[in-house]
Amino acid sequence: MKTKSNLKAILFLGSFMALAISINSCKDPENPTPPTNEEELITTLKVELTDTLSGQKLNYFFRDLDGEGGNAPSQWDTIKLSNSSFYKVSIKFLNESNSNAVQDITQEILAEQADHIVCSTPQGVNTIITVTDTDGTYKLGLASTWKTTTPSIGNITIILKHQPGIKNGSCDPGETDVQVTFPTVIK
Repeated sequence: MKTKSNLKAILFLGSFMALAISINSCKDPENPTPPTNEEELITTLKVELTDTLSGQKLNYFFRDLDGEGGNAPSQWDTIKLSNSSFYKVSIKFLNESNSNAVQDITQEILAEQADHIVCSTPQGVNTIITVTDTDGTYKLGLASTWKTTTPSIGNITIILKHQPGIKNGSCDPGETDVQVTFPTVIK
């Protein structure tokens, strides 16, 4: 008799556990799991400058076609600017790992602009950088103006930060998606 009673208890417990597992494994169609935000491969950073006085267009690149690690960058330009000049600047992020299918990651950054910020910081060069675009609340940094003063040599570091839910207008919080320091000469 005890064996039948133990067997019934085991069957009841097993059935209860199977039911609990199947209920927990069902997905709620009203609250689907949010999609994950996969990291994009960014191989190229393009800095487009237009001298507002002469109209001259300058393009400078950082290219690391296999991404971070692996081979050294194939192109890492020195930014060369004139003193006492004013430039309109546009920054583009690309995935050029497949030359037959280049992807403009800048469009994805624009689509998720509330979660991104681009910071451009001069070090040792006489340049004042002013961001001219916003996400509606905070600066974005894909567009800016660069005002040069006297001749100097240094660097300009450009950082793309991913800041989902924590963007506060500074480059401090979040994860760094890309960081490139361009050698810079103002002559």
